[in-house]
Amino acid sequence: MKKSSVPHSPKIVLTADETMMSRYRWGIFVGFSTCMPQGIIPDWFYFNVWSPPVRRENGKALYADFGLRVIEASLAEVFGADEVAVVHPRDLEKVVGSRTKIIGVSGHDFLGINPPSSEFVDMVNTGPPYNRVKFFELMRKPVMREKIVVAGGKAAWQLADEMIMDKLNIDYVHLGEGEITVPEMFKSILEGEKLQRIIKGKEPKAEAIPNIIGATIHGLVEIGRGCGRGCSFCTPGMQRLRFKSVEHIARDVKTNVEAGQLAISLHSEDVLRYGARGIAPDEERVLKLFSSAASVEGIESIGASHIALATVYHNPELLKAVSEICYSMLDQGWMGAQTGIETGSARLIAKHMRGKALPSPPEKWQEIVTQAFGILDDNNWFNAATMINGLPGETTDDVIKSIELVGNLKGTLSLIVPMNFVSMRGAALDSKETFTMAKMTPEHWQLFGECIYHDLKVVPELMSKYKNTHGIKSWLLSAAAERMTNALEKYVNQMKRGEPPTERREISKWLNPEIPDLKIQSI
Repeated sequence: MKKSSVPHSPKIVLTADETMMSRYRWGIFVGFSTCMPQGIIPDWFYFNVWSPPVRRENGKALYADFGLRVIEASLAEVFGADEVAVVHPRDLEKVVGSRTKIIGVSGHDFLGINPPSSEFVDMVNTGPPYNRVKFFELMRKPVMREKIVVAGGKAAWQLADEMIMDKLNIDYVHLGEGEITVPEMFKSILEGEKLQRIIKGKEPKAEAIPNIIGATIHGLVEIGRGCGRGCSFCTPGMQRLRFKSVEHIARDVKTNVEAGQLAISLHSEDVLRYGARGIAPDEERVLKLFSSAASVEGIESIGASHIALATVYHNPELLKAVSEICYSMLDQGWMGAQTGIETGSARLIAKHMRGKALPSPPEKWQEIVTQAFGILDDNNWFNAATMINGLPGETTDDVIKSIELVGNLKGTLSLIVPMNFVSMRGAALDSKETFTMAKMTPEHWQLFGECIYHDLKVVPELMSKYKNTHGIKSWLLSAAAERMTNALEKYVNQMKRGEPPTERREISKWLNPEIPDLKIQSI
């Protein structure tokens, strides 16, 4: 191994694959491109122009995924900040030294089997998803075989099998929240104890979650955990609902701003329910949150990671007030968030996600979605929404209702991402079988086609907003966007007719290959 170039190699190094260690040149939504298959655009262009590495200083990443940052802070409280480093995979050999004992690896989709990776790969006949490619590349590094490797994060469930762990040179997998358990676990490892290889984390109270000590990618700042609506396909919905204090959040915002990250994204499952004790928002706390964040000196814009359509529908004046705070106090004219439509079927809402429509009954779901999209559009919000195919118990009539709902959303500034149901460990439906494209009916393909057709009509306006907001050289963005658009457009008409795309590979080709034995592969 190359000798460390830093004077003091830390005991603990935290990292992630290259797709998670970028600021994504045109905004946080571009991070979804890490799920797309290799081969649509040249790798050199993707990793140098579209998704370049985060800036680093003395081997340490100046910006990193929020999950890595909060674990870094938890470990720093126990071992000291000098003994923990968040490192880009390109710099591992520079930072890892003889004193380093543990390398922690985080990931959102290690094997590239979560939605939307699975759909993108199966639709476009070019190669495996970038997130999978880069994770395997990381695990092939010799330095990963020389240290104790602990994997965790949102996709840790994908690795929680000792056969997979052995092939990937992973010593331990940590499932769930790590602020309490990871420091305890790492202390035991450093003291030479042998532990169970798969460990379930303990849930911390909100006040036990530390402030981050380094900036996050696109200024993502967590404001709360859990959801409370109880969707059976979802893992965050299984977490207890709790919120950080406004003061705690403001400190994390300040950490980002001081590092030059002037655009902040407030992260929770529904930003309008910050501080709520039930389904109804606590308007005073929500407005205090946004006013406090917008008052941090140097901040330029605020966005939200997620927003619930039912909350928007039932509280339009709150959304308007939040928007007015940001538009009047900051230099921004629009906002954005992810949301979930999931289905147009009231029957499936009642069966799998009754809480999603609350306080209205499931029968009002189509009205909730269309009205909420209109409210968001009126207040200049951009939506990235998901639609799920293949929920357990789904019928042809359910799919047709989803197709009709997508048609009713025509003209709104939104992306609708069709995804197939994935049985994820920890969700209420984790015993059900994952729905793959091999099982799709003509109606499923028609829904896919209608969603993508909707998206392609929105892309020019979306690109215009990014250009006007960020001053991007339009030819770079347009060239990359046009290439991806063309790769999908040729399939759209086929799908709208209920036909699978021609030359589509079998899903098993890229999504279920044998895990390589990385111990015997050269880097």
